[in-house]
Amino acid sequence: MRPIQFLVMSGIFMLTGCDSPSPQFMHPDTATRQVTVDGSTFSVHQRENWVEVYRTNFELTPRGSVILARAHQAIEQATGCMVVEGTLSGDQAIQRAEIDCGT
Repeated sequence: MRPIQFLVMSGIFMLTGCDSPSPQFMHPDTATRQVTVDGSTFSVHQRENWVEVYRTNFELTPRGSVILARAHQAIEQATGCMVVEGTLSGDQAIQRAEIDCGT
């Protein structure tokens, strides 16, 4: 294996294993659940009415709009709450949203 191939493969393997939440979600009250939607696997971190979501599987060139739609479904499956309209943001790897778990 050439050095550049080794570096690329090492980077891919390191990135696909990352799902540690950001500091505001590193709290004892944070609930974490794994959800798979249409082949995309997400780690959903919920604290109060906010979620931070990480896609943890490898997908070759995933489209952002497709991943956001799947993340929306994953959030609602994992939390049992509705995503507040207009709050879901992110990219193919990390997404954030506000959720409504009201009555």
